[in-house]
Amino acid sequence: MRRLNRMARGATQLGFVDILTAAILLAILLYAATAQFSVYKRPPATTPTSTAASK
Repeated sequence: MRRLNRMARGATQLGFVDILTAAILLAILLYAATAQFSVYKRPPATTPTSTAASK
């Protein structure tokens, strides 16, 4: 009966595994966001002008 009571805990009672899972998911999302938007931190690529291309 004790095991059944443990499985029926309320939604507001977070356990260690819940917090650990949330921290891992947050780290993955932050890593993906920095990898996706790191393009904006780079200077724009220089393209050759038409005068340089004709030489």
